[in-house]
Amino acid sequence: MNATLRSRMVALGVGSAVAVLVLLSIPVGLIVGQDAREDADRSAQFAAESVVVAIDAGADDAESVADELEQVDERFTGVAVTVVQPDGEVLGAQSEVACTVDATSDRDAGAPPRDGPTAEYSPDGGPPAVEPIDGGRRVVLTTETAAGIFTVCADASTSAWLSAVAARMGTLAAAALGVLVVVAIVALLIARRVTRHLAAAAVTADRLAHGDLDARVPDAGPPEVRRVGDALNRLAERIEELLQFERETAADLSHRLRTPLTAVRLDVEALPASSGKAELELHVAQLERTLTAVIRAARRPQREGAMPSCDAATVARDRFAYWAPLMEDQGREASISTETAGEALVRCSSEDLSAALDALLENAVAHTADGTPVAVVVADLHDGRIAVDVRDRGHGVSNDALQRGRSDRGSTGLGLDIARSCAEASGGELDLLELDGWATVRLVLGR
Repeated sequence: MNATLRSRMVALGVGSAVAVLVLLSIPVGLIVGQDAREDADRSAQFAAESVVVAIDAGADDAESVADELEQVDERFTGVAVTVVQPDGEVLGAQSEVACTVDATSDRDAGAPPRDGPTAEYSPDGGPPAVEPIDGGRRVVLTTETAAGIFTVCADASTSAWLSAVAARMGTLAAAALGVLVVVAIVALLIARRVTRHLAAAAVTADRLAHGDLDARVPDAGPPEVRRVGDALNRLAERIEELLQFERETAADLSHRLRTPLTAVRLDVEALPASSGKAELELHVAQLERTLTAVIRAARRPQREGAMPSCDAATVARDRFAYWAPLMEDQGREASISTETAGEALVRCSSEDLSAALDALLENAVAHTADGTPVAVVVADLHDGRIAVDVRDRGHGVSNDALQRGRSDRGSTGLGLDIARSCAEASGGELDLLELDGWATVRLVLGR
């Protein structure tokens, strides 16, 4: 499925934010890991110093040291503190070997404590050294009281450090997710603003395509969108100018033809009475009606645009009412019926449809015997188009009569051509049918 412009803009914004966050996650992860390690080392140092301070303050018996270790365990999570007493007894969490090897070797050698993991505690001497061990890192402090030398080991476990890193990265991940949500919302708002103006231009283009030449794109939106709108507005103005010029040209040519046509009509009237004169007068009258129709079409309101519309049922009832008195005088059984769901809006002007129906009704009246029934039916077709039928009980019309200027009844042959042009201009067609004994001329009109 093709993605919309709005979704692509949102995806671009979110994707860019994700790329930036992924690139930042590497240095941020290193910084968070280093910070968590330093915090673990400081916790181990503080835990060891707390025990050393308590021992220096006089709590150097086994019971007091055990109480102090319990308090340290509660205060420092993830730090295991071990105390090796002067007599070698071990208190706390670690094994005797793990915490006494280095310190014991130093005491046996009679040397002062090393400047390393077993450095002697001094409040003003700076932080003690930290060394890696299996499963974590260790801080070792020694202090000497009247009872002897105490060795304090504080171990920060790797699992506790990793848990701290995971917790901090989880917080940062939640913050990053919040950033992505904000970026997505902002991108969506920007995309909606841009696409709203583009949608307005598309709506205007659709209105122009349907003949609404007054449609214009609002002057709003980003500069690029405004340029598109301006170009579309200029195109609409140009179409309107060309359409107006075409109508004026057609009207002007039609008026110019009236003068020689009037001269021809006068010359025909001056001829002596004969069958030839009557035929010439008929042709001149037909030509005058055609010119009048052309002038009327050229003078239509410009609001009809390129695609006029009308209600076929309304026009059919109007033209049937016009011809009904004549059909009644001829003793015809005339009827009209509408079999449509709602309005029968079709894509042609009321003038064109009126001219087409007048031509078909005139054929039905002029070329059938008096008393022949005539019916007009407006109905929906299965493909969504509208059918306007003019039916009579006569002999029907041959297919040859559909050719322009051809007639099987002695007329000019232009009536069916006018009806066919109206149907085809609306996206339909003209059909000759035989329905239940009715000779039917069907106008199929596009919606």
